Amino acid sequence: MKSLVFCCVFVNCFVMSLCVNQAVDVNTVIETVPGQNGCLSLAKGVELFEKIGKMIGRKFEQLYNEEKQKVADGNMIGRKFEKLYNEEKQKVADGNMIGRKFEKLYNEEKQKVAILNNQISDVTKEMNTCNDFRKITTMRESSVVVQKDYSTPQLKKCGVGMQDINKINDSQITGSSMWDENHGPQYGRLFATRGIKAWCSQNGKVIGQWICVDLKKDIQIIGVVTAGRPPLLLSPTYRLYHKQWVKTFSMEYKTDKSNKLNSFLDPTGKVEVFQGNTDMTTPVVNIFRFPITARWFTIRPIDYNNWISMQFDLLVC
Repeated sequence: MKSLVFCCVFVNCFVMSLCVNQAVDVNTVIETVPGQNGCLSLAKGVELFEKIGKMIGRKFEQLYNEEKQKVADGNMIGRKFEKLYNEEKQKVADGNMIGRKFEKLYNEEKQKVAILNNQISDVTKEMNTCNDFRKITTMRESSVVVQKDYSTPQLKKCGVGMQDINKINDSQITGSSMWDENHGPQYGRLFATRGIKAWCSQNGKVIGQWICVDLKKDIQIIGVVTAGRPPLLLSPTYRLYHKQWVKTFSMEYKTDKSNKLNSFLDPTGKVEVFQGNTDMTTPVVNIFRFPITARWFTIRPIDYNNWISMQFDLLVC
């Protein structure tokens, strides 16, 4: 009898403890499991424990599902933030790529400017050299010229050798630049038959271009003849783009045993401006007022039509 009372008290206390801790109505639990004399039998107690365990299990399952849902929501938010982060990261990468492209373009343009500045500097140095020479030289060769008509046979007879590769080879003719190998200075011979039949500079619109012939020894020259770039009849663009000739130019010369570069000067001491061509095919002859004996002769185009392109020869008669 004492054991039974102790059991009833223990079960009731345990039930109340569980109900209080889990917020379960004690009366509800006990009413669902009727007993005798206010005490639970062992079987009823087990049943009660099972019911209480299921109730507590459902409560924990509910809490678990709620926490699980919170975690799922958190993961979804995390994925959204990760997606936004990756999008912003891609924008930054795209921006960096664009930045690198602009930097590359900037460096290329900067290099072009540097090359142009170097060219301008070289031209300035040459001009200063000529100016210094004019100040110290006592020889003021006047190159007042007259234009004279020559027939084609006369031009071929009186040429210094530019028209004949056996007399003046390609290596003796140099230039400041060329459009490509087919437009080199070696093709700038009067009545040329090779290449595009004329010299065409690469920087066709930049001041400071020149073409020079080395005669290998001092030769007396009385004049110069120039012509434009011959038309290419098979080219559909020659009518517009290949109408190229030099309108005006200056000249320089240097003797075999001298390092001084002499400009052709007018009577006032200024650089002589020679009148060049007005079309592609007609040779124009400029006769010097006084013959000039030298080894190197240089032509510097000043004004041109469309592009710096020309043929030339030096005259000995």
